[in-house]
Amino acid sequence: MKAALLALLIAPPAFAGDSSGFDPAAIDQCLEAAQTQGARADCADAGMQACLDYATARYTGDDADFPMANCLDAAHQAWEAKLTATYADAVAQLPAQPLRAAERDWIAFRAALCAVPTGDLAKARCIRDETARQTALLISMEPS
Repeated sequence: MKAALLALLIAPPAFAGDSSGFDPAAIDQCLEAAQTQGARADCADAGMQACLDYATARYTGDDADFPMANCLDAAHQAWEAKLTATYADAVAQLPAQPLRAAERDWIAFRAALCAVPTGDLAKARCIRDETARQTALLISMEPS
């Protein structure tokens, strides 16, 4: 299971900006404007409203949750890409071994935490939010 979770972290994302309507640049803009770790973690929702507007306008099916699921998935992929890049920067600047151990523990923590909510949308939101929080934490650890 740990290997599968680690593979998820390092797998190349299928970037949004495709048909999802999610623009990963919204994350970068939010993170650049944020001054604190907490404000950066609040960026988890960045780009979601524009994605939902786009997806809702174009989706013609009968699954009312599809636009939200689509946008949460696209946001998660974008956050995973941001986390992977931020982690690589952190490993280059900080002691790598403890950071790698902490990241492995965090992957297990996220999996356990996000298994608690019921419902696909709640789980997807949890995964996106925890990935954004971890990215914010790693950014705050970078030497200034």
